[in-house]
Amino acid sequence: MKYTTLIIFCLLLASCKHNNTNYDAQQLILKVDLKPSTISIHEIFDSIQVIPLETTDSCLLRGPVKVITGNNRNYILDWKNFQVFVFDDKGHYLHTIGKRGQGPGEYREVYDMIVDESKNQVRLLSPFGSLYTYDLEGNFIKQNQLPEKSNYQAMEQIGDNIMTWTIPVSSDEPCITIVNADNGKEVSSLWKGPRILNSLSGGSFYTYDGKTYFAPAFHNNEILEITEDSLKLAYKWDFGKDNIDISKYNFTLTDDNQAEEGRLMTDYLENGTIPYLLGSQYQNSKYFYVCFSYGWFPNQTIKHLFYRKSDGKSFFFKDTQENISIRPQAFEEECIVQFAPYDDLEAYKSILSPAEYQKIISRNEEDNPCLIKLYFK
Repeated sequence: MKYTTLIIFCLLLASCKHNNTNYDAQQLILKVDLKPSTISIHEIFDSIQVIPLETTDSCLLRGPVKVITGNNRNYILDWKNFQVFVFDDKGHYLHTIGKRGQGPGEYREVYDMIVDESKNQVRLLSPFGSLYTYDLEGNFIKQNQLPEKSNYQAMEQIGDNIMTWTIPVSSDEPCITIVNADNGKEVSSLWKGPRILNSLSGGSFYTYDGKTYFAPAFHNNEILEITEDSLKLAYKWDFGKDNIDISKYNFTLTDDNQAEEGRLMTDYLENGTIPYLLGSQYQNSKYFYVCFSYGWFPNQTIKHLFYRKSDGKSFFFKDTQENISIRPQAFEEECIVQFAPYDDLEAYKSILSPAEYQKIISRNEEDNPCLIKLYFK
């Protein structure tokens, strides 16, 4: 099952005028030396907002994995409840959207969500090939059947359509299917490839400045822009001696060997033979971001790379000097949004303003996590 949370390119012309950048405006290459450091959180962020989420039996979060912020609303997708929980910007619980069951507007599971406040709509994606639409208050509107595919995993808005991601059983089937947002009918399909690699790419999508991006696993560190009928290179990372050439591991990447080589891929990641896997990627006007995963679930080490667009300076680190863990659930123009469970709150005390500290002073381990917004400098 898809799990974990759940970057890329469109530099402004002004960004290209800096002489001390590692960003090549012609070749779209971001050059970074993966030398870990310990940085202060204040090198990237200048303020922190804490939103203590209300905790009642009606809104107990068991597996929150995705956040979309809106107009005084925070929509949180929970993968154990398979519902969207809606809280305001003070953490007050408002209502849920969606419900497990067999009645109208009910489902077995949902894996992803899209929120469009301008259209008063929330869409939920079922892995079994249905798209459920609700209004912002949680009232069911309709269910659309999607093209018959194997195991729908993720989706992104792409213009007036929706891009969906599946993991087909063979390399001859496309993984990306673009469907009409109103009726679920197929518009186009893209991206075929080895199932072993595509199974590692399920969360590698994001949208920035009206464009949708895709970072396929072990594809020369390339990030591709998705249009309704094509994929084109947006930019790529260059980690020098730390680049991974998947061809040297002698995988055949054929359908006949996918079970055996899938296990081998897991073993190589777990024991460090393959050093890392690139995870979630994002960008805003200030930074490119990519998450590095070392090892294999549940014994993973996560490191973060922030690449500053204005001067090409990179920050590669595991934790900050203040022991604040970074794990973006949303990457926005002004801030990143993440969860902070009770055990993490102690680390925030040294950096919070008195007003923000008061919000967490009475929290206990049975409470919902706090929602943290880290605002960029």
